[in-house]
Amino acid sequence: MLDSAHQKERLQEVPFDDVEVFLRQIMTQNIFIHTVGVNGKHESTILAKAVFSMNKVVRLYYSTSFDETQSGFIRIRPDVEQQLIVVERLHGYRSTPEILYASHEQAHVIRYVVRWLLRRIDWSKTKLTNLDLYKRYIEQEQEEYLAKIAQEELARQEAEVAQVIKKHAKQLPKRIVAPHL
Repeated sequence: MLDSAHQKERLQEVPFDDVEVFLRQIMTQNIFIHTVGVNGKHESTILAKAVFSMNKVVRLYYSTSFDETQSGFIRIRPDVEQQLIVVERLHGYRSTPEILYASHEQAHVIRYVVRWLLRRIDWSKTKLTNLDLYKRYIEQEQEEYLAKIAQEELARQEAEVAQVIKKHAKQLPKRIVAPHL
C-alpha cells in the first residue's frame, strides 16, 4: 500500500504550462532564426514556422531538409517518470534523443531555450523595433527615466523652498510681539 502511494506521488503531472505559453508568445514575434532549409542550404526561417506545439510537446526545428539524415529539431517535453522538463535534440532518420537540458523548474527551461535561440537569431532580418518585448523594455526604461527626472525636479524644488525660507528667516524678527489691548 505504501509502495503504490509512493508510485502515485511520483507520477504526478509535471508543470509545463509556462513553457508552452512562453513559446506561443514568442512565436508571434517577428523573429528569424538560422536553419538548414529543405534543399540542405542555410536559410533564415521565421520562428512561427519553426515551432510546433501539440499535446505538451514542443518541437523547435533547426533543420527541415528533405534529406532525413540532415533533418533535426529540439524537443521540449515534461517527463512524468523523472518528474523533469526535458530538452532533447533529435537529428537524423529515426534518431535517438540526446538530452541537452533537464530541470524541475519551468523558468530554468525557458532560460535555456532563450539562450539556445539567441545564438541562432538572424539579426539581419529580425528587427528589434518590431519586437513587442523590446517595445515593452523601451517603454519601461522611458517610464523609469521620467520618474527619475520628476524625483530630481521635486528634490530641486524642495531645496529652493528651503533656501528661500532660510533667507527670509534671517530677515524676520526673532520674536514677534502681539499688540496689547
